[in-house]
Amino acid sequence: MYLKNHHKFFSRVIASILLLIFFAWVLTSKDIIANKPQIFQVEPGSSIGQVAQELSDQNIIKSKRFFTSLSRLLNANKKLKSGYYEIKPDSSVLNFINQISNGESLKTKVTLIEGKTIGYYFEQLNNNPSITPNESLESVMNSIGVKKPYDGWFYPETYIFNYGESIENVLKKSHETMKFKLMELWEDRDKSVPLDSPYQAIILASLIEKETALDFEKPMISSVFIGRLNSNMRLQTDPTVIYALGDQYTPPLTRSDLQFDHPYNTYRNKGLPPGAISSVGYQSLFAALHPAKGNDLYFVSKKDGSHAFAKTYDEHKENIKKYLKSN
Repeated sequence: MYLKNHHKFFSRVIASILLLIFFAWVLTSKDIIANKPQIFQVEPGSSIGQVAQELSDQNIIKSKRFFTSLSRLLNANKKLKSGYYEIKPDSSVLNFINQISNGESLKTKVTLIEGKTIGYYFEQLNNNPSITPNESLESVMNSIGVKKPYDGWFYPETYIFNYGESIENVLKKSHETMKFKLMELWEDRDKSVPLDSPYQAIILASLIEKETALDFEKPMISSVFIGRLNSNMRLQTDPTVIYALGDQYTPPLTRSDLQFDHPYNTYRNKGLPPGAISSVGYQSLFAALHPAKGNDLYFVSKKDGSHAFAKTYDEHKENIKKYLKSN
């Protein structure tokens, strides 16, 4: 009897010790080891064991066995989703397993601002650590299906993507958005506007975009350009010269710059330039297709961001004297 009771007591002690060891293992293994936020990638096709190994190699978890065991208990090993995930300090292994099994991957915000070239966007995205870089603009354009000239075909807006998204997919989304906005506005355009194609609307909108940041002025700027096109006058807009000069441009624009021989120079060539000179926002695109009603053919900067408009060259010269030569 004594031996039987002794055996039971000994078994309980062993069970208690094992239980304590188990709880100690759980307590020491349940937390993520991170002093600051980290980004962890679950590669496509990864197994839960591979994820555990990588987390262990990076000293993010204390126990691979605990991680894999808990994952199997939660059936997470069958629901693992690839992507980039944020690991936060004071987080738990359980929370991270829920993240990777529910696909709660990290997102990134990309803002493409108005009035920029595709070259600017491409460099911006290449320098964004949350976007997968690409060495060649041409290869991206070919993949998306955009032919030269590239500028103007990308809609400036703030987009949300998965962390690690490719430049190609970012620009593809921007391009598809532009096509949708453009065709919507083209169908509802003022039919008197002398534009032969939707892309010509982008070209005109890019000139408007670069001339003014004031939305209320954009239909007025558009009206001047439309009036000049209808009158067979040169558009004579400085931003086209700056675009043509490219890296050669050093402000301020000079008289010799205006003589620069280039297809985009609207001081030398009549009509629209052969392509857009920047990206365009909705208001500029709308203004290109819905110009203000008026007979103004000239405008000059007031040096405060706004412009003075004139119907005749004599009025224009007076505005120049008032707003430019007096400064």
